[in-house]
Amino acid sequence: MIKGIAAGTMIDVQGGGSGTYVYGKLDGQGIGTVLYNTKTQHLDVWDGNAWQQITLSHPTISLNSSAVSAITWAMRKMEEDAQLEELSKKHPSVQAAYENLKRAEEQLKTTIILSKDVRIE
Repeated sequence: MIKGIAAGTMIDVQGGGSGTYVYGKLDGQGIGTVLYNTKTQHLDVWDGNAWQQITLSHPTISLNSSAVSAITWAMRKMEEDAQLEELSKKHPSVQAAYENLKRAEEQLKTTIILSKDVRIE
């Protein structure tokens, strides 16, 4: 049984409840006994001390807008890259430009890394 769900940087959790957990010694008389309460129209469980209503609520778990945006961007980028790969296979000039672009991106990454290592005093 899931006892808790925590929201995080990219996860939203809404709704649900604390749920009903039966704590106690299982050898105790009647602990865990379930009945249908006709007054409240809910299931109740005996925890050894009192009847506890069994809650049936559930949380809604979803990605927040930042996560959705990041995933959407990544999917669009992968689709663009795949289309570019296909075009470069059919057209030599596109292939040359694409290879130049990849080299330039690598050079930029290297330059950024090197610039972080250089300290100007």
